[in-house]
Amino acid sequence: MDGDAPWRGLGETLLVTAVSAVLPGMAHLRAGRVRTGTALLLSYTLALSGLVLAAGRLWSALVDAAVRPDRLAGLVLGCVALAGLWTLLIVHSYVVLRPGGLAWSLRFVGGAAVAVICALAALPPLTVAHYGTLQRDLLDRVFPGRAPAPAALPSTSPGAAPPPPTAPPAAEEPPALPPRLDVLLIGADADVTRPGLRTDSMTVASIDTRTGRTLLLGLPRNLQRVPVWSGRGHVPFPPEELLNAVYALGNARPGVLAGGDGRRVRDPGAELLKRTAGHILGRPVPYYAMVDMRSFRELVDAMGGVRVCVGRPVPVPREQIPRGRLKRGCQRLSGREALWYGRSRTGSDDYDRMARQKCLMWAIARQARPLPVLRGFQRLSRTVTRSVSTDLPRGMLPELVRLAGRVRGAEVAGLQFVPPLIRTGDPDYRAIRRMTARAVAASQNGSANAAGLHMLGKSCA
Repeated sequence: MDGDAPWRGLGETLLVTAVSAVLPGMAHLRAGRVRTGTALLLSYTLALSGLVLAAGRLWSALVDAAVRPDRLAGLVLGCVALAGLWTLLIVHSYVVLRPGGLAWSLRFVGGAAVAVICALAALPPLTVAHYGTLQRDLLDRVFPGRAPAPAALPSTSPGAAPPPPTAPPAAEEPPALPPRLDVLLIGADADVTRPGLRTDSMTVASIDTRTGRTLLLGLPRNLQRVPVWSGRGHVPFPPEELLNAVYALGNARPGVLAGGDGRRVRDPGAELLKRTAGHILGRPVPYYAMVDMRSFRELVDAMGGVRVCVGRPVPVPREQIPRGRLKRGCQRLSGREALWYGRSRTGSDDYDRMARQKCLMWAIARQARPLPVLRGFQRLSRTVTRSVSTDLPRGMLPELVRLAGRVRGAEVAGLQFVPPLIRTGDPDYRAIRRMTARAVAASQNGSANAAGLHMLGKSCA
């Protein structure tokens, strides 16, 4: 029995050490160090109580920190420091209780067990630090530090002289959200099976930042006689060319952007397309966000899929989806299925595809939840960093996160500039601007009382 005493003593020490990893101070109290143990236990209890009482505000603070690189850096350093301090506390808890005169084999077993306890205790804060590093890298790579210099506001007619540009926001102040925020959403076809980059999906999301009500203005890729807009004037563009060729023009000739902006912007093609979209609609469109096919697919998979009501069967390539079609009815689509739901034109046309794309946007905005995204965050962050481009500035992100919550609970309306509303081969751009203005006013009032306007909650459900 005497030979078992060292093992029993070591086992008891390790048990109390493990408890001390959860309730700091217990080992010190057991060792007779009452002051130290009481101070540790009381400090831990007060800190834990404070966290529980401030849980709601703490979550808001974490969400806010997740879109601020400076606060993320502080969070990462804090988590690393917490992991180190917790490890030292566990080691010290073991040291104050460890029986004397242990054989080397027992000391080895004790040290290995304590190392495991330390690793388990340090894992949560180090995981948070890892995610914080990934998020900070994503923010630095995807979102610029400054807001883009605004171009002149679009003129009301193709031949009218443009008004002067508005002054850019101060670089040191985070740009505040305007009463209405317009962002050009570009779907770029850069999938691995197709060479080059084609902007086959172009939608301006016009958002009432007070209520979250959103209007999606769909521009068809085959729009012709396009009034390409440099920011201060028109750019020569063959009348037979399509709207989705404007991106390539901007990249090939960045000098066409007014004021030499082509040398300063991240993506001259997206900038020229953004300015042209604003000119077509008669509204300033200060920002764009572009996503390619691969990142869209992985985004949906990270969400755990997206539930969509398919109005009629959608044919798709069998090498992509073995059954060769998406069946009719409400169903949860994987990333690949959602991609082809919004991409397929077999048995339909560009305009049917545009309608499906708007329904996808509406469904994703409604169904995106943080927990499924967190589960696939490491893979998703790499995808977003590689495949998403935008000129939305980092300083605006905290406000955009709050706006996203309002958008999720608000009505989303859609207006597609497709036949018979317009003729894509010879569009009446003055009529497009008039319809845009009426649709914006109707959306702001929460109604669908405008030509071609429909509520996506009804048409997509």
